[in-house]
This record gives sequence, C-alpha cells and structure tokens, in this order.
Amino acid sequence: MSYATVADMVKRYQRRNLDLLTKTRTDNGQPDDGIIDEALADATALMDSYIVARYTLPLTVVPATLPQVCGVIAWYYLNDVRATEQATQRYKDAIRWLEGVRDEKIPLGTDTAGASPDGENLVEVVSDPSVFSRKQQGFI
Repeated sequence: MSYATVADMVKRYQRRNLDLLTKTRTDNGQPDDGIIDEALADATALMDSYIVARYTLPLTVVPATLPQVCGVIAWYYLNDVRATEQATQRYKDAIRWLEGVRDEKIPLGTDTAGASPDGENLVEVVSDPSVFSRKQQGFI
C-alpha cells in the first residue's frame, strides 16, 4: 500500500506536469499513470525502510505528513536526472525528516504499535488532592 496515490500527485503537481514526465518514458509517447504508481511504490518502500526501525508496519493510522513526503520523493524519482534544485532540496529535506523519524527525534503521531488513540472515549482520571501526607502531623 502506497502512502500517496496518483490523485494526490495530480493535486500537488498538476496533471499536465505529470503527463510531460511520464510520456517521455513510454514507447508510444503517451502519458502513463503506471509510471507514477511505480515512483510512489518506490517512495513508499524507501519510507518504510526508515519507519520500520521505530513503528510496526503497516501503520493502522497514516499520519497526514506521510502522503506529502511520499509525493515529494516520488516527484524527485519521476524527474530523475532533470530534477530541479528545488526538487532535489525537497527530497533531501524529506530524507532528513525520515532520518529524524527513524532516530526517534520526530514523532509520527502514532504510538509504537502503529495506532493512534481515537479522540473519543478516552479515559481521564480526575481526583481531589491528597487528604493525608507525610508532612501533615496530628489532626487535620
């Protein structure tokens, strides 16, 4: 399962730009979403190699940052040797971010088992302050 989809890539990078990148890689010169899927799969595999050091895969809850990072890496892969300085810098930033996740410097927002607590039905314990303590002597 990829962290991002072709639709996510279209939303982020525009259909026209993706078509220009993919049609140069096909025999008939037609755009091919399969090439985008391959780039997304490669990006996901790279991301998993960092994430698995700290979290159980597959993640039950995918944080919103993962599709963005996946898209950045896939975009870099699609550009290949034509990657702009901006695309290269974003790729390096994404790798640095993944290293932070791996090294436990950056949390994903899920627990180490890969699940995030739901917002509802959480247990909250509230109590009054202690009546007795070691500092209190005699009667209260």
